[in-house]
Amino acid sequence: MSQLILIRAGQTDWQAQGRLVGDTDLRLNEVGHQQAADDAAAMVDLRPQMVHCGGDEPSRQTAAIIGNELKVKVKPSDGLREMDLGHWEGLTVDAFKERFGKVFKQWRNDPLSIEPPEGESVATMLERVKKTLGKVVKKNGNKKAMAIVLGGYAYAAILCELRDRDFEQFWTYVETDKLTTSPATLAIGKIILEETGALG
Repeated sequence: MSQLILIRAGQTDWQAQGRLVGDTDLRLNEVGHQQAADDAAAMVDLRPQMVHCGGDEPSRQTAAIIGNELKVKVKPSDGLREMDLGHWEGLTVDAFKERFGKVFKQWRNDPLSIEPPEGESVATMLERVKKTLGKVVKKNGNKKAMAIVLGGYAYAAILCELRDRDFEQFWTYVETDKLTTSPATLAIGKIILEETGALG
């Protein structure tokens, strides 16, 4: 039975500024670097044999830091990349709410129902990531623990789909800063999903 150690990619300046961040290639800021180092320290005893990550820059940087700290290989995959927010990329939440109030409300109420212009929906992204994770698990042969680094939307969608079985906490997962998570609730930052066929 494979163990997937799910890690959210570290913070970038856009996230610190309250902007919508999809798969835009942004460097981690100082906080993001520290988050990745903390993630590596927290999973030492879990002994992941490899770090898989999305092809977006924050995920790749986070994975590289973790891989370097744990002395394990890192494998980026375009199938695990963060959600494409299309024309919404870089908008502040306040600006998005002001310009697209009705869409914003629907998206908050039903994350799976909206597709950003020239982007992809949460539902489409989720199916892509699940399919890729399924291939990773199958190739692994259910023998090793693996770390999976995902951007915020992909991370939240996988948690909701495979752990919660509903999307009630989707926005909580998207918006929770890992450094504000207490040790007692660190599961928000790092989840071990024991693969039992849910990835198909």
